[in-house]
Amino acid sequence: MKQTITVMGFGLSEKDLPQTSLDLIADADLLVGGKRHLSACGAISAEKVVIEGKMSAILDRLEEPVAAGKKVVILASGDPLYYGIGSLVTTRFGTDAVRVIPNVSAVAGAFARLGLAWQDAGVVSLHGRGMSPETLEILVGHEKTALFTDPTNSPDAVAAWLLDQGVRAEACHVFESMGTPNEKHTHTPLTQVAEGCFADPNMMVILGAALQVEPPFIGLGMPSDAFSHQRGLITKPEVRAVTLAKLGLKPGQVLWDLGAGSGSVSIEASRFVKKVCAVEQKAERVADIKTNMRRFGVMNMTVTEGSLPDAATELSDPDVVFIGGGGKGLDAIIRMASDRMGENARMVVNTVLLQSLGTAVTALEDEGFSVEVLQLNASISTTVAWDIMLKGTNPVFIVTGIRGVG
Repeated sequence: MKQTITVMGFGLSEKDLPQTSLDLIADADLLVGGKRHLSACGAISAEKVVIEGKMSAILDRLEEPVAAGKKVVILASGDPLYYGIGSLVTTRFGTDAVRVIPNVSAVAGAFARLGLAWQDAGVVSLHGRGMSPETLEILVGHEKTALFTDPTNSPDAVAAWLLDQGVRAEACHVFESMGTPNEKHTHTPLTQVAEGCFADPNMMVILGAALQVEPPFIGLGMPSDAFSHQRGLITKPEVRAVTLAKLGLKPGQVLWDLGAGSGSVSIEASRFVKKVCAVEQKAERVADIKTNMRRFGVMNMTVTEGSLPDAATELSDPDVVFIGGGGKGLDAIIRMASDRMGENARMVVNTVLLQSLGTAVTALEDEGFSVEVLQLNASISTTVAWDIMLKGTNPVFIVTGIRGVG
């Protein structure tokens, strides 16, 4: 197939375009790009399409001119195949129909201005994604990290979030409007960036990011007072240890913790899985979960505030599900979670209520799970006068459902 589409890296500004690229632009029938890119091509007579809204709609619009053999040039920032639109275009039209011409990326431009090599740097794109535990993991795992920002995830918002996560940095650089007459380089602490205002587009480079306090080791069945929690509403250590055993967690899995309370199960489970998604409807408990995540430096965990089952809509599909709080909606929560799981699945439900026990068993069996019920009674020693005695805790039902080889 004839190459009719050229995806061209614009570089930091039109000054970075070589003559061969300028010739291709001048010869184009259709120019596609952001407003900034197209404004630099005002003298070109080609039809122009501004990239705004969903990229899929823009690509739909190109189907007809491409089929007609029109010469289409798509202008992109930097290297189109590096966090760019190049892969979207090649996926839609095929590599045989698309020619990609890279240019200087914002990452390369930023590190060049700092005089630093960046082959060992971490790179994070926040475009349409926002900050996440993965962002934090990349930052503290690299001595140098570049962050692509956007108007929502601006440098001040990024810096404020990092400070809230307990991150310190040796240096923070913000590069605004690189390659233009308005280019500006700000070198200042994260605290000052969090209070600043920066022109778009911009790029951040953070050096020497680390957590301010080395997080404590995450054990199994840790004491309740290791966690921030509300009025004793926490899965007791003995129950937590048995629950984690019943969950049968493995590397690479996604775990849902529904009705997460303080997040104590999630925190301890985070040692064993790829990702933990905690859901809790009470704002004060969500605050506790976030406090505990920071306290233990957990980076592979998210927390969603909302009522179940609707609050789980946007979560990644789970391999394993723990339900520590379902209330009257337990049946609907189990069935929703089951629908999101594969044929091989494992679900554990903890309850102290007899009616909820019956609901859990019935719902799990209806969804094709083999069910085991464990009643756990624990007695803990306490000091009385000159001796010790055992004080019993409330019995807990641990309901384990296994489907397939889950």
